[in-house]
Amino acid sequence: MKKLPFIVLAIMALGFLTAIAKARRGPTEQDVRKADYLYLEALRVKSQGNGDAAFELLQRARELNPEDEEIGEELAGYVLSISEGDSMVVAEGVEMMREYYEKNPGDYFASVKYALLNEQLLNRDEALRVWKDLHSRYPEREEVTYRYAQTLGLGGGEEDRNKAIAVYDSLEALTGKSIPLSTKKIQLYYNANDTSSILSEVDELRASSPNSVDYLVFSGDIYSMFKHNEEAKGFYDKACDIDPSSGLAYYSRAQFYKSLGDSAAFDSEVFQALKQDNLDVDTKLVILRSYIQEMYNDSVQQPRIRQLFDVIIDQHPHEHDLHDMYARYLIIAKDYAGAAAQEELTLDLDPADEEGWEMLTSLYLQEENLEKAEEAVIRSLRYYPENAKQYLVLGSIYSQQGKRDMASMEYEKGLALTDSTDVTLLSSIYGAIGDNFYAGEMADSAFVYYKKALLYNPTNYLALNNCAYYLACEGKDLDEALSMIEKVMAVETDNPTSMDTYAWVLFKRKDYAKAREVIDRTLELTEEDSADLLEHAGDIYFMDGEPEQAVEFWKSALKLDPDNELLGRKVKHKTYFFK
Repeated sequence: MKKLPFIVLAIMALGFLTAIAKARRGPTEQDVRKADYLYLEALRVKSQGNGDAAFELLQRARELNPEDEEIGEELAGYVLSISEGDSMVVAEGVEMMREYYEKNPGDYFASVKYALLNEQLLNRDEALRVWKDLHSRYPEREEVTYRYAQTLGLGGGEEDRNKAIAVYDSLEALTGKSIPLSTKKIQLYYNANDTSSILSEVDELRASSPNSVDYLVFSGDIYSMFKHNEEAKGFYDKACDIDPSSGLAYYSRAQFYKSLGDSAAFDSEVFQALKQDNLDVDTKLVILRSYIQEMYNDSVQQPRIRQLFDVIIDQHPHEHDLHDMYARYLIIAKDYAGAAAQEELTLDLDPADEEGWEMLTSLYLQEENLEKAEEAVIRSLRYYPENAKQYLVLGSIYSQQGKRDMASMEYEKGLALTDSTDVTLLSSIYGAIGDNFYAGEMADSAFVYYKKALLYNPTNYLALNNCAYYLACEGKDLDEALSMIEKVMAVETDNPTSMDTYAWVLFKRKDYAKAREVIDRTLELTEEDSADLLEHAGDIYFMDGEPEQAVEFWKSALKLDPDNELLGRKVKHKTYFFK
């Protein structure tokens, strides 16, 4: 059946409810029988998943017998689901459920549903009335007792709050003291600013089982919250003494030291907690992640963090997430080789980790190990043969190896697998094709693909940078090259690669003073100089009237690239040569 829009259904429901409200009359015996039949048929089609048909049957049954509260209760659920917030429709639906509840208070599930509905609609008094009745009928149902006490405590005054505590006390008399029950009462005391009762509740909990590590830690947490630090420390210490292998006790004491600003004690306690065999690995991962976030900027802590990982991995050698976290930490520490080794272990444990394969490939590329990067991509494609990004990476690897045709094949595979709406990835592939063509001395084709890349993504800064640089190298469209690199510089102000391109475009435009200013800043920011950068610096300095300094730059560049014939000529003749 073709479904009607919700708003139309809501209007129909409203009209139907209004009509039956106006035409309250006793149903005939025949109407009752028909309504019963339609009600049963509605339940049957509902069980088959045909909600629309069930709704229509219930509507007709309700029209025939508006006094049948079971029909009303069933129909109310549909009406409320399509009400879309219409207060009149909601009110009618709630009324039908109320009618059913009043006549069938012993229907446990319907009563619970009605109480929860009133909670949702913020009808506290009605919800409280129903929960109270349910509690009196089913005192053995803990979930009802909890709900009744919770409703008493929410939004009520002191009298209701005391009643709620009394309800929790009654439950406690049956089940015994527990942290969940004490927490409920503590929340009520806290809302009343009754610190004394909070601490008394904690003391009673602890007295019920003096050697419970959980109760001692809980007591420490509560006492610490109210700055009773000496008592809190005593509870944590006792918990650790009772169970020296309790990771929870050590970690809770660590958090206590952290709240006091005692970083040395915090550090020591975290290590103690994580070394405990009985602490589950998921908890250890949470603790470790939090610890690393606080400590990774401190280089002094790196050996200790690594030691922690080694200890935990020795305890849990087959945990995928643990090796993966270690790999990510080592990336932060710039140990890319170590990170790659951990990610290999991660993928051995779960090879169906697509992001892990991408990360492993990037790590090998960071290490400039093209052979291992190629191997990692090929392995990843066994599991994810439709990962277009990995074909882009593989093509780039082949391009760096000078395998132009193989690179083109991989780029084409990537294009074929990329969704037409993924303009960012399409732009990246087209930009890479441009790089491959230019490296193969096919400049005209390269610029065609750079234009394609920028058509898909005008903010592809790599394509903007490379296109601007190669235009400058070719001495073509220097105004366009300047416009491109200025877009890059607007967002990558301190990127040495972009700055080198900017300086080179300025040089080609014969703006030597500005080019020298930019190249000087580039040299300051570059951690490891390249032959190209030093040669550019020499060329710029020479044309800006500093030939002696230019020669020094050329000499340094020649040491890095001794087979560069043009550099050799510049050094030998101490002059700039136009290509």
